[in-house]
Amino acid sequence: MRNKVPSEVTEEKAHRIRDIVVDWYEKNRLRTETECYHYDLSKKEGRVKIFILGIFYNCIFQEKKAIRIFSEMEKRGYLETDRLDDFETNIKNVMKGLNEKTGRSWKVLKIQNMIDSIRALEEIFSKEDDIIGILREKDVEDFINYLYEKMSGIKAKLFWICRECRGYFKISEEYCYVPDSHVISFLYNVGFLDRKGVYSLVECIDISRNMAKFLGNKYFDLPFMRYHQEMCKKCEQGNESACKIDCRLF
Repeated sequence: MRNKVPSEVTEEKAHRIRDIVVDWYEKNRLRTETECYHYDLSKKEGRVKIFILGIFYNCIFQEKKAIRIFSEMEKRGYLETDRLDDFETNIKNVMKGLNEKTGRSWKVLKIQNMIDSIRALEEIFSKEDDIIGILREKDVEDFINYLYEKMSGIKAKLFWICRECRGYFKISEEYCYVPDSHVISFLYNVGFLDRKGVYSLVECIDISRNMAKFLGNKYFDLPFMRYHQEMCKKCEQGNESACKIDCRLF
């Protein structure tokens, strides 16, 4: 079933919400934003790393933890295309090393999903023209569906991959808003969605498209994700924050 924006969410209301959240983001989070990558997507190694990072973000629930493990693997050269055969051994060695170095657990709950997705990725990138060839044959929506079928458990972060690749592959912004759990919860709180929880891939495509239409901004989904993490969470826990948005919570 296609997801529709509730009729009570007018374009005027959506723009007001967007402006409040983007203004908050620029004042409170933009300077410390972690999502900033500059891989050369004209080279296969750059494309591979963007896809691997998308897998890490999808399967490791803590963002900083995902970045730390990814960075350690990149530093050791484990993310090179010709070393993906040993991904399972290498990531387990990295996590063991981090355990010993920091004295805390670096266990990943969805490790098998990561391993399965990397195997699929290795197959995709073994072809000479890898994802370039896939995009040549398919439109973006079919491209997202193809990758979802191939890569185990990867859904929301496919939109992140589209966002990171949008300039090089000329991907429309309607496919670049990531409907992760924080974004979904925010959109539900402000009445943009009629339920929380898991959405199908078709519904996620519609959510991204509707965000581009009603909540479009140069930072994409990031302001809404950060706003939920820092502001909405307080209200959800019963501690009213200094929030100017009309929502379901208060």
